[in-house]
Amino acid sequence: MPQRKKAKTPWRPKQMHTKHRPGPEEEWRKRLPKKDGSNKNSLREDQVGITEYVSNGAGFTGVVKSRFSDFHVNEIDLDGKVLQLNDLTVPKPAEPTLDEEELAAARQKFREIITDDTWDKMSALAALGAKDPAAQPIDIIVTALDKTERGQIHDMLKTLYSSKLVGSTVTEVKDSTEERIIRVMKPKFNSSSEKRTRWNFPGEYVHFLVYKENMETSEAASRLASRIGMHPSNVNYCGTKDKRAKTTQKFCIKRRLPSQILTAAQKSYVRIGNFTFSNDVLKLGDLKGNRFRIALRHVNGDEAEIQKALESLRDKGFINYFGLQRFGNHADIPTYEIGVALLKADYKTVAELILKPRSNDLPFMDEVRKKWWDERNSAAAAAMFIPNEFIEKKLLDGLAKYGENDYAAALRKIPRNMLLLYPHSFQSFVFNRIASRRIKEYGFKLIPGDLVYRNKEEMDEDIIEKCDLDNPTDNVAEDIESNEDNPEIKEDAETTASDAKNEDSIFKRKVKALTEEDIVSGNYTLFDVVLPLPGHDITYPSNEVGAWYEEILAEYGLSSEKLRHKVKTFAMAGAYRKLLICPRELTWKFRKYSTPEETLIASDWDRIAGKADKIENSEGNGDLKALLLDFCLPPSVYATMFLRELLKSDTSAAQQLKIEKDEMSKVRDKQQTTEVNEGKEDAAQVESAGEVATTEKRKLTADETAEVEEKKSKPS
Repeated sequence: MPQRKKAKTPWRPKQMHTKHRPGPEEEWRKRLPKKDGSNKNSLREDQVGITEYVSNGAGFTGVVKSRFSDFHVNEIDLDGKVLQLNDLTVPKPAEPTLDEEELAAARQKFREIITDDTWDKMSALAALGAKDPAAQPIDIIVTALDKTERGQIHDMLKTLYSSKLVGSTVTEVKDSTEERIIRVMKPKFNSSSEKRTRWNFPGEYVHFLVYKENMETSEAASRLASRIGMHPSNVNYCGTKDKRAKTTQKFCIKRRLPSQILTAAQKSYVRIGNFTFSNDVLKLGDLKGNRFRIALRHVNGDEAEIQKALESLRDKGFINYFGLQRFGNHADIPTYEIGVALLKADYKTVAELILKPRSNDLPFMDEVRKKWWDERNSAAAAAMFIPNEFIEKKLLDGLAKYGENDYAAALRKIPRNMLLLYPHSFQSFVFNRIASRRIKEYGFKLIPGDLVYRNKEEMDEDIIEKCDLDNPTDNVAEDIESNEDNPEIKEDAETTASDAKNEDSIFKRKVKALTEEDIVSGNYTLFDVVLPLPGHDITYPSNEVGAWYEEILAEYGLSSEKLRHKVKTFAMAGAYRKLLICPRELTWKFRKYSTPEETLIASDWDRIAGKADKIENSEGNGDLKALLLDFCLPPSVYATMFLRELLKSDTSAAQQLKIEKDEMSKVRDKQQTTEVNEGKEDAAQVESAGEVATTEKRKLTADETAEVEEKKSKPS
């Protein structure tokens, strides 16, 4: 007797929890790290290889992301269109209707399938209430019909009975014969929102734009999935966008009503619209780039010099570094160090670095780390979490399940894309160091051995998908599907050298090394040059730069061949990335403003709400000055590195907080000085007015005295 298949446990959406806050709220808030940057132990740019500039200007003061509303990102699709939320229309499914002639023809066509007796039964069923015991389903055998013909029967039923009856096509096995049946029944719903609707849209996938504020892309996707009742991996998008920003990008979901998605969005604190339909699913990397609109506040510098710096940046570009966001939030334990341990298959060190206590951590996370570090009781430490999204929580669950010393097995609890953040961070670290040294030692001239794409059409696209670095604006998408049973991390999941070599030639031949003749021809510039991200299947420059890669890898006990990891998941094939990038469509303007809270850039939602004109056409009064920037960048290029080149200053959070604190202090001092001066002027005016009044009073008294004396002297 054949065994019954075990029913698949349906995915249950996670409940939304607030972050665990041990102790009274007042005490918890007292222990929060200060927000003035004074104690924020964040990475500096020079610690991750970011040291050089394209131009030698002095730079100027300007604060990046003083407010999240100062940073706007709009995705650019593959057709080069900047995506903007501007249509809130919710499409409704086309209702299939047949006119009398079509209906008569359909009934005649299927008269042998649906007899007069069956029609009578369906009419009687339509007249019954949904909860009437006599309202039993009616089966129509349609085994001999194809999908189109079955659809015609469904259209006929919809035309005749509207929402009174619904039909479902099911397959049943009777006497070892498979039969296809249209089962007609009363609809099972409790409200109009639950009415059963056939999929009558022109595509399997619903594409729509998502506008979010101060929220991770992965969080927006998870919230939508939770409210719709599907796994987050079924919510697709092209790339992740900044959290501290207002962003617009495209999502897609398979076969869900737009009205249902809208309801989920309203409960998820995101705005959606611009619905379209397609049979194609969105994939990471399906974009041309991003449009950025950025306000730099507290700008302090000569406008003419700033104009020159902008013109230089527009023409000469900037170094295509990986930004600080790539390397984590803590200088104590940068993510690339964990990546090194992972690439060396030192899983114990990986786990310890992830869970190790660090300075200026979140209060509750600090307690979790210290508990595990001191006691090595993973179950107890994991129990301190309420939300499950933290990577530390997943690792602790793994250690509790598989054993305190089975680090390799415990790491299986962490989703694959989360784990890949670490080795990718190391690749980015190596790229940054090589790029800085290349510029420092050879400047901006081409040298023989530099790499360029053979196909110039690929020159505008960094080939990064091979190592899953699809991260257009500062973050990497999280695949939160569980890898609990993923065998790839196991020791026996090895990729043989012969399999890998079969792929070598294609990827390595995508680039070529420049010769002296190529350089003299004038067909190439430094904007064509690419540098590799280290890997086992990559072409390195055939000059001194190529040797630098092995030197850096050797510093960390690695080599290109060792990046052919015995665990396929962690094998780093390598990638290519442009050395320099020029922004496209760069424009700018200066603007005055009065208060730090004043909105300086109109968002997509501001336009829909009719607020854009007021924001954009304001005269801009006040003593504070901002620089408004508008430009486009290719995928995987960091806008913060554009700003770094312009400002000539460190873009780390601690540095930006310090600059803003200093500038705000200057503003307060100026205001206080003005108030004091105004007070002195008022006092002087009062004193002067008093003196005038006294003089007038004395004069009046003198006049009165003189008049009395004059009267006395006259005879009566």
